[in-house]
Amino acid sequence: MAFQTDAFYHLSVLFIISIMVFPLKRSSLIALVLTIPALTEIVQFFLPGRVPDFMDAFHGYLGIILAYCLVQMWREIAPVVKKISNFGLRIED
Repeated sequence: MAFQTDAFYHLSVLFIISIMVFPLKRSSLIALVLTIPALTEIVQFFLPGRVPDFMDAFHGYLGIILAYCLVQMWREIAPVVKKISNFGLRIED
């Protein structure tokens, strides 16, 4: 049970951070987000009582990839939705 919770935590935290950063299109912030999973595991190597885990970094990167895919899909869908809403599809009595 702890493994599933830990994996969900890493995935969701990096997903939320990435969702906030990717629309900004700032390369320095995107580079920072891409290094967070690796840096956290490297730092754990030097902390007493902590053990770095490859799967934690993997789930972090999985969250980043999912956020990137969602942002890219929204960039493709948003103009179409805007065009449809501007087309005048309204229900009138």
